[in-house]
Amino acid sequence: MNDRPNVHFLKTPLACYMYEVNTNQMLKIPEEFYSGLQEYVKTGMASDAVMNYANALKAEGYLSSNRPTEMEHQESKFLDFHLGTNVEQMTLQVTQQCNFRCTYCTYAPKDFEYQRQHSSKRMTLETALKAVDFFAAHSVKRERVALGFYGGEPLLELNLIQKIVAYAEELFDGKDLIFPITTNGSLFTKDVVDFISKHNFNVLISLDGTPEIHNRSRKFAATGEGTYEEIERNLRYVQENYPDLYARISFNVVIDPRYSCVGLHELFSHHPLFVNANVNSTLISDESSMEHVTASDQYIYENSIYLFKALMAKKDRYPQEKASKVAVGTVGARSERLKKNMKISKGLPAKMSHGGPCIPGQRRVFVTVDGDLFPCERVSETSEVNKIGNIYDGFDIDKARAILNIAQLTPEECKNCWAIRHCMQCVRACDNNGELSRELKLHNCARVRSEVEEIFKEYLMYKELGYEL
Repeated sequence: MNDRPNVHFLKTPLACYMYEVNTNQMLKIPEEFYSGLQEYVKTGMASDAVMNYANALKAEGYLSSNRPTEMEHQESKFLDFHLGTNVEQMTLQVTQQCNFRCTYCTYAPKDFEYQRQHSSKRMTLETALKAVDFFAAHSVKRERVALGFYGGEPLLELNLIQKIVAYAEELFDGKDLIFPITTNGSLFTKDVVDFISKHNFNVLISLDGTPEIHNRSRKFAATGEGTYEEIERNLRYVQENYPDLYARISFNVVIDPRYSCVGLHELFSHHPLFVNANVNSTLISDESSMEHVTASDQYIYENSIYLFKALMAKKDRYPQEKASKVAVGTVGARSERLKKNMKISKGLPAKMSHGGPCIPGQRRVFVTVDGDLFPCERVSETSEVNKIGNIYDGFDIDKARAILNIAQLTPEECKNCWAIRHCMQCVRACDNNGELSRELKLHNCARVRSEVEEIFKEYLMYKELGYEL
């Protein structure tokens, strides 16, 4: 066991800091003690002045060398309860087919043995209703439940969705039931819009920015042509004729950081279709993109300006109406995450896991066209390690527990890592062609620590600007 203080040092342009892992606190360190304190933590040696300062910190409960002794997620012993009665959301893969072919899609063909690909497979009504029955039986403790639809493009199976919704509304009568759907927005016929407007659907549409930006990656499968114009036409129709439904539509922007981001920021801030919309954003993942994606200097510079303006708008130091909606959403999501993750702690428990893994199948469970169960739609359903059961035989608790406890792949490294509380690795990071890989997980550690340090610096920037999370 490492007996050195469990801390991490970092600087901003304005000050020096020490992250105290046990208390989950960021301590401002006087510059004259910063280098000496680092040396003390590393070697145990220090000048009298630094030693006095270190002893003063210890007297306040800091510089603890405490580390966990065992890697086990705190919810491991409650898995039977969570998966037996407390499932919050089920997402049905009603089809594996799609009328788009997007360059960054998780179903895009790549040289990977277990890569998902589009196919003509669809969920039968029998499988769908069996899945809904399974969901009802495993969510009895929840008053609010969500039954989602996913693909491929789920609206290719409108008739099936209509039958599922009718069945679920009767089965879940008395509960708050919503129907999330992730769609590309190209199939909004009158029948589709009439149906989803009359039921409790929350709609998430993928739209990446201006026609030039969007059409670069999101193309029709049949023609290879861009898809933006069709989506905009559909959105105008819904906004004009179904305003209540339009208020339940949100947008997901997949950003390609190789290019300028000015166009997408301006579109979602000023276009009448989006000025009042809820907009989320994500970056293209190298894991699924058909091309290698590295952020350009231009993107980093431009995006930083938009994020800074959004932050200033939250402090009423910049006009709210001029701030980018994409940036405002990003800043809001990050501040909420920081507010949650930077709560003061009494210390690291003896038994814990690193951050990252959710409870597989509890917050959401993904059901494939064949009725197999997976932790969510982001993992590959062709990978056996991610399969946590099926709707006929139930949950495989042992496999779910293994996913929840991926920290056990790298126990010593995790125990001694300063980023243990904030690590973002889940099963996706260590799935190596259908098996959990210690080597692949360790390969990601340096990147994760770098990302956590950037998050810490962002947190400190908030504090230095006087912004209370």
